[in-house]
Amino acid sequence: MILSEVNPVKRTKEKVYEYLYKCCIKEGKDGLTTNEIAQALSMQRSNVSAVLNDLYHEGRIFKIKGKPVLYTVKPLVEGKLAKNTGISFENLIGKDGSLKKCIQLAKAAILYPPSGLHVLLLGPTGVGKTMFAELMYKFALEKGVFSINSPFIAFNCADYANNPQLLLSQLFGYKKGAFTGAEKDKPGLVEKADGGILFLDEIHRLPPEGQEMLFTLIDKGIYYPMGADEPKIARVLIIGATTESEGNALLSTFTRRIPITITIPSLKERPFEERFQLICQFFKIEAARIGRDMTVTANVIKGLMLYDCPGNIGQLKSDIQLGCANAFLKCVSRGKKKIEVDIADFSERVKKGLVFYKNFANEIDVIIKGDVKLNFSSKEGNFDIEFNDSPLPGNFYEEMEKRVLELKEHGIDEKEINFIMSLEMENYFKKYIRTFSDKVDKESISKIVDRKLINLVDEFLKSASMKLGKVFSSKVFYGLCLHLSASIKRIKKGKKIINHKLKEIIEKKPEEYAMALYFSKTLEQEYGIKVPVDEVGFIAMFLCIDSENEVMQENVPVVVIAMHGNSTASSMAEVANKLVGANNLFSYDMSLEKDPKVAYVELKELIMKVNRGAGVLLLVDMGSLAMFGELISEETGIKIRVLEMVTTIMAIECARKATILKDLDEICSDVLDSIEYFKTKVTNSVRLLLPKREKIIITICTTGEGSAVKLKNLIEEKLGFREDIQVVPISASDSKYVQNYINQLSKDKKILAIVGAINPNVYGIPFVSVSELLIDNSFERLKELVASQASGDIYKEVFDSLKEEIGDGFSAEAYKKLCAEFFKNIERYGCFRLDMDKRIGLIMHIACSIDRLRNGMKINSSFADYKKVKAMCEDVYEIVKKELARFENVYDISFPEEEAVNISAILKDIVLG
Repeated sequence: MILSEVNPVKRTKEKVYEYLYKCCIKEGKDGLTTNEIAQALSMQRSNVSAVLNDLYHEGRIFKIKGKPVLYTVKPLVEGKLAKNTGISFENLIGKDGSLKKCIQLAKAAILYPPSGLHVLLLGPTGVGKTMFAELMYKFALEKGVFSINSPFIAFNCADYANNPQLLLSQLFGYKKGAFTGAEKDKPGLVEKADGGILFLDEIHRLPPEGQEMLFTLIDKGIYYPMGADEPKIARVLIIGATTESEGNALLSTFTRRIPITITIPSLKERPFEERFQLICQFFKIEAARIGRDMTVTANVIKGLMLYDCPGNIGQLKSDIQLGCANAFLKCVSRGKKKIEVDIADFSERVKKGLVFYKNFANEIDVIIKGDVKLNFSSKEGNFDIEFNDSPLPGNFYEEMEKRVLELKEHGIDEKEINFIMSLEMENYFKKYIRTFSDKVDKESISKIVDRKLINLVDEFLKSASMKLGKVFSSKVFYGLCLHLSASIKRIKKGKKIINHKLKEIIEKKPEEYAMALYFSKTLEQEYGIKVPVDEVGFIAMFLCIDSENEVMQENVPVVVIAMHGNSTASSMAEVANKLVGANNLFSYDMSLEKDPKVAYVELKELIMKVNRGAGVLLLVDMGSLAMFGELISEETGIKIRVLEMVTTIMAIECARKATILKDLDEICSDVLDSIEYFKTKVTNSVRLLLPKREKIIITICTTGEGSAVKLKNLIEEKLGFREDIQVVPISASDSKYVQNYINQLSKDKKILAIVGAINPNVYGIPFVSVSELLIDNSFERLKELVASQASGDIYKEVFDSLKEEIGDGFSAEAYKKLCAEFFKNIERYGCFRLDMDKRIGLIMHIACSIDRLRNGMKINSSFADYKKVKAMCEDVYEIVKKELARFENVYDISFPEEEAVNISAILKDIVLG
């Protein structure tokens, strides 16, 4: 059987589709109902419904939900969607990264039956909350949740925040006569958004009455225009947006009514790859807007990826527009068609981003590495990366001079040129080294370089290898020979040499610079020239080349010691560096007079300067320096770990570990283990050689640690040097920190007293005010506290020894209480001040007397004429006799008159033969 015609089912389907296409595309209708198609084609409604469902599942048509349901063809929907925006969730930057969860929540909210869930978007200014809301609307149209003509109404509540009534009238509309001037009914934005989405930006600025009206709309689907008695019905999906944080009390009322909260991440929280894509996207837009091709340097991209951008994506876009505008004016004024965008075209804020490049070099170089340029087409809407692999000349002076001249042509001042060149020079240097082959020998080099110079360089590198403890590749040898050959010729011609990294080299590579300086004297003698310091810096740069990867050694951890005093930290760092043979330990000395705010800035700048990409281990002695690490890490993004109470042993161990290990946390862990091992194994064996520092006095000042240290020095001077007592100064600018610090110290130290201007009210620790010390210049009260606290352990040893000596029936505790009462009353009634030596002497004397009397032994007078002595001690004798009665009652003994005289004489310091 031969089929002479098309399958009737297929023919019916095409008939329905062609009619729908004609009505929607050619006649401009938004859509048709099932009944309209059935009547127009004279078909049964059920058959048309089945055909429409097949077409819908094939993806050829769309359903537009409503009553009744409308059907439209796909090209119409795609065309209308394209008019709304060129971006969708599918091509949104970050859809598979930082925004993945946000998009999933947004899609779930839109698709949730029957008509979606209200959403609250959170995030700081400029993260793209408005665009995200528009994409949610577009997604709703794509999925047929709303009809093609459904509205998207946006309203910023902050615009009318100072006029609540006007704000409410804008949102909900008003009836005629609702207020003076309301001459006719006016629909509000809620009515205009019926059947679609109402986007309320800065929703937290709604007044309380506006919030209640909005919640009524959310809960019941009704609202009251101003002046209306009857409610209106509206089917509206609310998307709110706010810059307030999620924990803010203002938002709690909204989060209770709005079920889904989506937090859009800030630009700082998004990965570098996404930031790079955003930057390229904005440059593509600008190239298309201006209608000219555009070239962007690598430094521009790095600066934009790393600068502090509090305004997020919105600010990033504005800063790129400003840079492009400056570059456009520059190119137009010079008659150039192609726009060349350089870092000089941007604000200081963007340029500052380059300073952080070393901190994030590993992450940035994965995305954009080396000396490249990005070319953006004005027509194609894309870009390509141009790698600058052209060979360098025999020296890199020409390349740098060319760059400086280019920057001057752009109208950039000298200071800014120096800044840019200092950042770019290392790339020139690395590129210069890479141009040389490893397979070279002296014979080959001698064809283009003076043999004498070759021998000098050879001897120099051998000497440097021994002193620096590293080996140099043949590339370094070859490169230095060619460089010096060109440099000597340049010096003889009187041409200037400028090294934009000279200061950094001197500060960060002092050993390499010192060796280069010494070698420069040899060159001066051999060639009769004067080698400028800038050239010495270039020679030192060759010594900084790592033998394995021919780049300046980076991505290694460094150690910074920060201590109070004029040279405390620097001296410790010098010792540690010499003993370890490393050059990875740096120092910061905080003078006692220095303002902590100034010290913070200086320490931050030092850390930024010495950081080599793998973080900084910060070793501090005490006080505010311990808190600086976390603050600097947050501000700069540099990984910092802090170890307190630094010692020379700790510094040496940190420097040693940092040369072996690359991970900062691993170094910290190993150092702490090593220090603990040292304490356990060594301290026990040399305990008698080490001074005991278990007891401390704390000095506190509100004016900074410098004053506290001065007070510490004064106390040590007045009390005299005590091996067993340490004075610890701290700043009281932060009361919580003081309490925590004292608690920490008390765990393994015995705090004898706290001295300062303000009492921190620490329970159980005596406090001595500064004014009391200054009035009592002899520091008697502090001395008493130290004596009483410090003597406690001695008394314990005395009483314990008496127990062993006297033996049976002698209670050390009972005797201790009797002695305490005896001393108290003697001082009270006899007006004596008993020092520790006299107390211990009397404790031993009375104990021995008790022992002799209990054993029936006689006690004789210590004096030949005890009657005469008794007369001399008459004022104290009766008090002593009375107080000895306590001992007599307890031990069932009776002290003879001679013994009472002996004790009285001890109290009166009478010594007679």
